[in-house]
Amino acid sequence: MPLQLIGPWQNALEGAAAALCAVAAMAAVSALALMLLDAGSFGSLWPLTLALTAMAVGGSVSAGSDVSGDTGSMGGPAALFGGGGGMGPSMSGAADVVPLGVTLVGAVVLWIAFSRRLRAGQQRRFTAGELTVRAAGAASAALFILMIVAGLAKGSATLPESAMTGMGGNGGGRTAEGFGGAGGGLGELMGGGSGGLGELMGGGSGGLGELMGGGSGARSAMTYHVSAGSAGFGAVLWAAVVIGVGCLISRRVRLPLGGALDGLRTGWGRSLSAVVRTVLVMAAVPLVVLAVVGTAVGGRAGSAAGAALLLAPNAVAVFLTLGVGSSWTATVHPVQSDGGSNPLAALMGGMGGGTGAMGGGQQPDRTEQLRSLSAGGWPLWLAALTVTGLILLACAYRAARTTHPGHKLPMLPYRGPLAGHLGMAERFGVVTAVVLGVAAWLVGASGHFGVSMFGSEMGGMRAELSGSVLRTVVFGLLVGALAGFAGSLLSALRGARGAR
Repeated sequence: MPLQLIGPWQNALEGAAAALCAVAAMAAVSALALMLLDAGSFGSLWPLTLALTAMAVGGSVSAGSDVSGDTGSMGGPAALFGGGGGMGPSMSGAADVVPLGVTLVGAVVLWIAFSRRLRAGQQRRFTAGELTVRAAGAASAALFILMIVAGLAKGSATLPESAMTGMGGNGGGRTAEGFGGAGGGLGELMGGGSGGLGELMGGGSGGLGELMGGGSGARSAMTYHVSAGSAGFGAVLWAAVVIGVGCLISRRVRLPLGGALDGLRTGWGRSLSAVVRTVLVMAAVPLVVLAVVGTAVGGRAGSAAGAALLLAPNAVAVFLTLGVGSSWTATVHPVQSDGGSNPLAALMGGMGGGTGAMGGGQQPDRTEQLRSLSAGGWPLWLAALTVTGLILLACAYRAARTTHPGHKLPMLPYRGPLAGHLGMAERFGVVTAVVLGVAAWLVGASGHFGVSMFGSEMGGMRAELSGSVLRTVVFGLLVGALAGFAGSLLSALRGARGAR
């Protein structure tokens, strides 16, 4: 029997409940990743979990210094500069990165919960009004819930010693090993040796840390908070994109899109479905495997699993966009001290042990083009091109097999024997360009950390991972069109052989 119509308030509440379930799933994944990373040793897990959840929809994080310790009972410079007098060193930082592992888990849960009644009601179509109210409820709830989450994401995190010692120097040790940078690749780029700012602030002999902290009483910590405005805007955009894409690619839901939207779904939905579902599977498989293995094994494997839960989809997106010819650059820029304009800052910088103000003068910029890296002896771009080409060909073949011949006509006036193949090339090329372009935009990340004194910046570090979104779109369009044409030809060839 057909289901009865439900009222607008029930639709709105069910949409809001779907958003609540999605945020809860995102928080659970964030908490699991932080536990695997042993983040509890640096700060409270609750505000860190909320911060990661807000960052998953675009919330930006800012941090400031919170130097704790009993320096008031000390004499000499420690008592003057140890924080009680307001003239001690201050730290600041910010991070703009989207942990796509958390984002995608929330997106899947949001669509499953949102479309539950739509799937159950296949005997009738929901009206356009019902669908609109349902979507408005989900978007409004996502806005308010994630703004509250961002508002509560405030806390203090103690900086590990390695975070300070890795700020300066000419070495390339710690992070290089984590990123497999033995050959001077991305790991060496992100690594930092001893000395410089780390030695200066870390309490080494004769350094600023010993002068400011009195030797052993102080702990460097930073308070952090998340911008509620950016989290709220990102939440609405996230909910709209998830619901919109879900409506276009769903095969089990009858939706009243109407007019041009119905044509968009029938003509383009199969191509979009093939690409989106494949990317989700590629991101989900390492997430599930590493989470299970890391939880069971623990130790370094657990830390790797925690990082994968957060950033494995980011790595997949970089790899796929490299495969269509995009360029990715990782840059680390040591901030030079501007103590020259401040005599007091210059004096304190000169007390750092002969390395200059915060060691900034000895640290060159480090820039790595990811295309130049190698994986298993292969250039990374060649491996990415091979894998991405095969994936897109398989997606195009699947899309061509499931698209009705009447919906394969090209937008061009050509109606010759290759019209269907050209139509698939057009559609698949546009879909590939849009999906990979959005992925490149989301994966871009930046952050900075700085130390200031007497109103002058003594040193710090800025890091950025950037890719060309425009280049990704252009090359994605070309590679996607080639894959769509080849996939359509392969589908027709297989169909002809099957007919015999």
